[in-house]
Amino acid sequence: MQSATRMQGGAQGAAGGFTLIELMITLVVLAIGLALAIPTYEDIHQRRETTAEAQELAAFLAYAQGEAIKANREVSVQLSHTSSTDWCVGAAEGNSGCDCTEADSSAADFCSLSGIRHVMDNSAYDRSGMSSFSGGDTFVYDPIRGIKADVTQENSYLIESNNDNWALQVYVGPTGRIRLCNPDSDKKVPGFELCSTLSIPPIVVLPPLVL
Repeated sequence: MQSATRMQGGAQGAAGGFTLIELMITLVVLAIGLALAIPTYEDIHQRRETTAEAQELAAFLAYAQGEAIKANREVSVQLSHTSSTDWCVGAAEGNSGCDCTEADSSAADFCSLSGIRHVMDNSAYDRSGMSSFSGGDTFVYDPIRGIKADVTQENSYLIESNNDNWALQVYVGPTGRIRLCNPDSDKKVPGFELCSTLSIPPIVVLPPLVL
């Protein structure tokens, strides 16, 4: 009787807890779930940074345009681009351009508007960058309605995520109008139209010359 009682109690204890095999299976399932969730979480961050960087660049350009109209004088915008993650853009009064890497406020090529340094770079973004651009590295806003001084010039800046899943194009037309759109349906950021539906030409990345 005592032996039977002990066996019955042991069976109840096993039924009430986890066996080693069950615990291992649970840990494996959790590990697989985490492995699947981490890339998704990272991808969300990459999309958010791509969107934020493109929107900040658009706001930067819009401010320069507004300053041209407000001050009733030309404002130049100049880009310095070394790589996707090493670039900056600056704006300055006048049509001679400026150097966005210049930190000396007394220098002739210092970027400033109304006496305040006006520069944007990629330092705040570690998951996205400007992969390419077109239309030249400099353009000038005319004070009349903020249109381009060269009304034939179109400028585009392509912001892409580091994982190559997301992309937004910042387009500045001849009239100075700024638009954000998706240049590639395979890298489409929700909430933005495709550039093709807006009749905005895509950025064509030319292959390097082979000498």
